[in-house]
Amino acid sequence: MKKAEVSKTQSRTTINAELNTDGTEACSEDASASTRSLSPAMSIISSNSMPPYNLPPADLYQPMEDTVVPLFFNSYLYLPKDPHIRNGFMEILPGLFSNARPGSRLHTSTLAVAFFTVAAWTGQEPLLRASQRYFIEALPKIRVALLSNDDNEYDNTLMTIMMLSTYEEFVAIKDWEAPMKAHLRGAIALINSRKTKAIEGPSSSTLHQAVQTQIIKTTRGLEMPMVPTPEIWPLAQSKTAPSPRIFLSLAASEIVTLRQSWEKMRSEPTESEVLSVLDIATQIDTSLLSWTYWVPSNWSPVTASIIPQSVRDAGLYNNLCDCYADMWIASTWNTYRDCRVLVQSIMLKCLRLLPAKAQYESRAAGIQLTIQKLADEICASVPFFLGSQMESVRMKSSLVQYPFAETRPVTSTHKQSAPLMGAWQVFPCLRNLQTSDLGLPSRQVKWLEEQMNRVLVIYFQK
Repeated sequence: MKKAEVSKTQSRTTINAELNTDGTEACSEDASASTRSLSPAMSIISSNSMPPYNLPPADLYQPMEDTVVPLFFNSYLYLPKDPHIRNGFMEILPGLFSNARPGSRLHTSTLAVAFFTVAAWTGQEPLLRASQRYFIEALPKIRVALLSNDDNEYDNTLMTIMMLSTYEEFVAIKDWEAPMKAHLRGAIALINSRKTKAIEGPSSSTLHQAVQTQIIKTTRGLEMPMVPTPEIWPLAQSKTAPSPRIFLSLAASEIVTLRQSWEKMRSEPTESEVLSVLDIATQIDTSLLSWTYWVPSNWSPVTASIIPQSVRDAGLYNNLCDCYADMWIASTWNTYRDCRVLVQSIMLKCLRLLPAKAQYESRAAGIQLTIQKLADEICASVPFFLGSQMESVRMKSSLVQYPFAETRPVTSTHKQSAPLMGAWQVFPCLRNLQTSDLGLPSRQVKWLEEQMNRVLVIYFQK
């Protein structure tokens, strides 16, 4: 597909997929091939990423791709956003995809993500089966690329791995499981093994920033296992103009080191070790808090003045409801909150490990109040992301109602994008709050679980 076709083709609002049902297609290579001579990145991906399902029906009519891919791009990349918001590694995907050979590793991995996403948006099972097939097809192709370890193909290979990692994240949400992070580990190993580390173009920098963002995202959940940190950390220093997201990423990169220090000293630590981690956490929390004084005024949340009854019925915690200028700004705020919840929870656990607990009671109580405030703010963002949505809208986004304020009206962009991506955006924060032992009220924990189940119904009719 030519680049112009990717960006200009108008998205269809209904999709009718037809798949052959008279057989399945085998992968072109043995999926369980030996990894004895593979690169570190290849060993990680080969040993962890093979899915447990059988191959779905094979041949998809070719015009289907020409509908699904533009719909995927147009519904994510080409919507109006705040000038400070960038699309990350997805921003360079259309160009790389349009230059990719049909059937190549990047082509098939992109189709896997596009078909899975549109399947979730439309509720059509045939598209989900097609995405599984494309994912399986991409695995042996990336294996071949990693075996060659060609620096000339570095960006293409790393982009492919990031697309497969995105698919892995989607499947984990669908199956209500923690993502294996096999492909994220593979991306880290590929970066570590790069032969010409001093040579880095704009695409490489963007991809490295994306890997760093995913590592931070994995670190934010205290109950979630960490992934190895690249040999060079922070992995990427952005070469673009300063923005709220870039500054937050720099501050948040420090939580990876904090989490590593916490993991090392949890077993019978000395008082000096605990105080050292507590001091690091306090400094990082101060750095994160300073971010809130730097963001533009139009980024600040505004309490909703109008909340439709359908939104209340769908899920409102303690009547808390905030509105934002757009969904990406709301997601950035939740990233900040999620990072601080992690840091604050480590601070609280450190205080509880110190011998003289009594002298720290006042500080511990203040930390618990901060955690509660941050959790409440995340809960207050849920109606903005999900509105009244309780199931797949099957591309009929006008059916969903949203809260609003006089200075934060519901924009046409939000009406179009939130039913498709709102649940993806807010789910990780809900999961971290619900699964971590943060001392939240049991009623709030139950509400968080209900909202997570709501996300599964929206995307997967579970």
